[in-house]
Amino acid sequence: MNSAIAVVTALASGRKASQLYPPAHPAFTDAIDSLVAAATTACAHGPFTLNLHLGHLYDGSTVIPEEAPGVAAMAEALETRMVESLTLHPGFGPADAIGLVEVLGLRPSPTLDVEAELLARGVTAVNVAFLADDDERDREERDRVREQDRGLHRRLVTVVRSVSASIAESGKADTEAVGDAVDEIMHRLLDDQAAVLGLATLNSSTENGLFHAVNVMIYSLTLGAALGLPEEGLASLGVSALLHDIGKAAFDADDPSQADAMRRLHPEIGADLLSRQAGGDPSPMLVAYEHHMHVDGGGFPDRPHDYVGHPYSRMVAIANRYANLTIADPGRDAFTPDQAIQQVLREAGAALDPMFARLFAKAMGVFPVGCLVRLTDQSVGVVRGPGPDPLTPVVRVLYDADGISLDSPFETGLADSAVSIVEVVDPGSLSVVVAEHL
Repeated sequence: MNSAIAVVTALASGRKASQLYPPAHPAFTDAIDSLVAAATTACAHGPFTLNLHLGHLYDGSTVIPEEAPGVAAMAEALETRMVESLTLHPGFGPADAIGLVEVLGLRPSPTLDVEAELLARGVTAVNVAFLADDDERDREERDRVREQDRGLHRRLVTVVRSVSASIAESGKADTEAVGDAVDEIMHRLLDDQAAVLGLATLNSSTENGLFHAVNVMIYSLTLGAALGLPEEGLASLGVSALLHDIGKAAFDADDPSQADAMRRLHPEIGADLLSRQAGGDPSPMLVAYEHHMHVDGGGFPDRPHDYVGHPYSRMVAIANRYANLTIADPGRDAFTPDQAIQQVLREAGAALDPMFARLFAKAMGVFPVGCLVRLTDQSVGVVRGPGPDPLTPVVRVLYDADGISLDSPFETGLADSAVSIVEVVDPGSLSVVVAEHL
């Protein structure tokens, strides 16, 4: 087992050195020498095979501990290049080591042929076996889950639409179905936060208020999860966020003469409507009333100088602000997600709660889900999920280095790639609808 760990560690070090240093650099030479030495020891009694199964590396039938240096990185490197096993043969020398680490450093893509690349580099003491091509199956499963998630989003929009309609027709808020719908998306977010954040990129030109309510709820739940709220607290926060603007249902949003009154009065009207609901949780009523109150005493409605708003109200205020920033307003283009995060942080301490703002920024990341980014090789993709650190998210690559749209977009984790993000791109400049790729 010690020899297996030594090979994996040396492979990871050599791969990293090949990306950082030219071949003549001492650090690169040392890394190659270490890999050759480790392979020679491992192959002392015959070929040495490193196997990959379900994300874990094996030496024979024995799993190699993930906490050993380089093991997790090499498991991911092999899996993303569809390599099931790697066999080193006696006689493994410097040319084999250099060629192998170079190929394992190539960017994974549907067109990468690891075997051909090894052959082109004269590697003779290495054999590879490949994972079954499950791309089509994976795509079908991803599409199935994606449609389930979108169905959940549609149900949430329907719930808000129903509550709004009941207010318009009878002056009463029928919120009976809200709790179950929020519970469902809350558990989905706890299972796959990136997938649910992808839903928050959906918008509608005809029902923007309904989509806004759902998106604010998603962002609020993201903040609540980062804060470590228990499920009961998250459920209460989610219901409060989904209904934060419910007072607007008492107005005709299509009537310009009601716009100012709707903006000023919807907190008080929403709180009054929700105060009539049966049940002991006052949070939705308080959030409806307080979500436009600033932590520095500004905002509205007016209140005593020593008034302290509910924590959920301050959390929803941040989610509400972020959601509004990422949608275009008359006279203002939409902020990109990273710009919206920066603006939220600028407003911390004045309009927004500084502690929650910082936590929200950390939860969303430097490049939030939905950011369209250009990479150092000039390819362009959309941030699909977080990576091991804030600067290396998972990116779904949509355009190649020549700006050609890919027939089969693919995902790559930037932590395991030679490329990095150089800029965030305005989706409008490329006519990209981000939600279609999440």
